[in-house]
Amino acid sequence: MKTSITYYPNQNKKSRKTGIVPLYARICSKGLKAEERLNAEVDDKELLKWDPMSMRFLDRTLMANKLLNVFDQRFGNFLLMNATSLSKFHLRAILDYVLGREEEKKKEVKIIDYVDQYFTKVILANKQLSAGTVRNYTKSLNHFKAYLKVAGKESIVLSCMDNILCIEFKQYLENSSREGGIGGMTEVSASSILKNFTPIFNRAVDEGLLEKNPFQILKLRHKSPRRDRLTIGHVKALHALDLTRFPAQRAYRDIFLFSVFTSLAYKDAITLKGSNREERGDNVIKLCIKRSKTDIQTESFLVSQAITIVERYKQQAESQITGLVLPKRSNEKLNVQLKILAEMVNIPINLSSHIARHTHRQLLAEAGIEDMGVIKRMMGHSRSGDIDNVYYAITESRLLEARSSLKPTWISI
Repeated sequence: MKTSITYYPNQNKKSRKTGIVPLYARICSKGLKAEERLNAEVDDKELLKWDPMSMRFLDRTLMANKLLNVFDQRFGNFLLMNATSLSKFHLRAILDYVLGREEEKKKEVKIIDYVDQYFTKVILANKQLSAGTVRNYTKSLNHFKAYLKVAGKESIVLSCMDNILCIEFKQYLENSSREGGIGGMTEVSASSILKNFTPIFNRAVDEGLLEKNPFQILKLRHKSPRRDRLTIGHVKALHALDLTRFPAQRAYRDIFLFSVFTSLAYKDAITLKGSNREERGDNVIKLCIKRSKTDIQTESFLVSQAITIVERYKQQAESQITGLVLPKRSNEKLNVQLKILAEMVNIPINLSSHIARHTHRQLLAEAGIEDMGVIKRMMGHSRSGDIDNVYYAITESRLLEARSSLKPTWISI
């Protein structure tokens, strides 16, 4: 493996005020490079004396030549002492040795410590962040720490962050043969983990701890493929299914259908309390809840089919004890039972709780509800910007209009 060092005046870094040009050192090996600014600068007159072939100034009295001679000697010594193990050294570590900074670098913060400090000082300290955002960062950091442990890089310092480490971390997330029997993530799921590291290491760049953020070279795919969703025919068949012989399965069907009728995610539906309902009389019930995932407020008026499900469990002992609107069932068991229910009515979809929200969104479109403000309020989507939050209001009359539009869709259920 050939490893070389190059010195050059970096005219791209020329000072606009003084016209001074700094000298740089660059170490290259196997297509990779690491470079660093030297404690040496020249003016335009001295720059004319630079010889790129010898990488020295023609004026031998210049102090910069003596400095470069010292660096060359240290580089030669390093190659001699580590001739059989050069591949084990990060190029940044070699450059630090040449420039006499290895002792200084030993005191540098480790990557794993820096991300922990960021999480404490920036994420946990920001009370405006939702619980879902905090959970997402926690999940991302746990995956990153697991990768560093598996890769044997727990002690690597921040200045040694490079593109290779980021690419290997992405490959680790997508690897289907990870330790502990954990299956690999899809590219979209891996992207949801990786995107949280861009602001972390942007901050490191701002603090002068990194020259550039290596996570920015990753091409991240954020859009999920279109999920399956039920047709109105599927929903009607599921609603009409006679479960007289299978009474235990009614609760699972009702939880799913309630999510279809309201757009609530599993966790929000299963933790819904009576205090989240506002009864207006004449069978009009308004639902108000903050989504656990995003902490965004969702509001809607329940269609009659959803009200029927609410009334079914209102007086049951389980609801009286827990104070919850729906019977509590685990998502794992719910998804198992949904697949059984789908088989019973010939629904050709791998049915899961999350399909309920996608079905609700599809049925909003079929009902002709196209106002994105209304859709966002009903489904609890985050808005595209602060201007929406300040200036765009959704009145109750518009939510009631949406409920009326949905009635024909559900009328025969």
